[in-house]
Amino acid sequence: MFFSLPYLLSYFLQTLYGMADLFIIGQFEGVASTTAVSIGSQVMHMITVMIVGLAMGATVTIGRAVGAENKPRAARLIGNTVTLFMAGSVVLAAVLVGLVDPIVRIVSTPEQAVAGTRTYLIICFIGVPCITAYNIMASIFRGLGDSRSPMYFIAAGLCLASLAVVNEKEYILVTLGAPGNHATEQTNIMDAVQVYRRLEKKK
Repeated sequence: MFFSLPYLLSYFLQTLYGMADLFIIGQFEGVASTTAVSIGSQVMHMITVMIVGLAMGATVTIGRAVGAENKPRAARLIGNTVTLFMAGSVVLAAVLVGLVDPIVRIVSTPEQAVAGTRTYLIICFIGVPCITAYNIMASIFRGLGDSRSPMYFIAAGLCLASLAVVNEKEYILVTLGAPGNHATEQTNIMDAVQVYRRLEKKK
C-alpha cells in the first residue's frame, strides 16, 4: 500500500498535464484551439501510457535483482535500461514528428483545428525523450524500493514550472505546450534532471 499509493499519485499527476492545457487554452483561445489541445492531449496520453507500461518492466527486473542482493546485475540492468529507452525515445520522437500529418488525419481532426493540432503535437513529440527520461528513471527508483521520490519531483514540477495569470488571477498550473507556451517540455526536463540527481546520490 505504502509503495503503490505514491506510484498511483505520480501517474495521476501526469494525466493532469492535458487537463491543465485545456483549462489555460480555454481562457485565451476559441473552439479551434481548444479542440486542437484536446485531440493532441489524447494522443500524448496514449504515448505516455505506453512508455509507463514498458518502464514498469524495468521496475520488475531491477527489483528482482535488488531483492536478490545482486548489485552487479542490478547495475547492469539499470545501465542497459537507460541506454535502450533513451536511444529508442530519440528514434520514436523523430518518427512521430515525421508522421505527424498522418496522425492528425487518423484521429479525424476537424479542418479548423488541423493546424493547431499539428503544432501542438510537434512540440510534444519533440519532448518525448524528456517524458521517457523521467519515466524510466522513476521506474529505476521504484525498482530500488523508492516510489516516493518520483512523486515528489513531478508534484514540484507541476507547481513550479509555470504560473498562469488569467483575468488577473494566478493559477499554479502547468500548460502542455499549446502554441506559444512550451512549459510542458520544461517541466519534463526539470523532473528528469531532479530524478537523475537523486539517483546519482543513491549510488
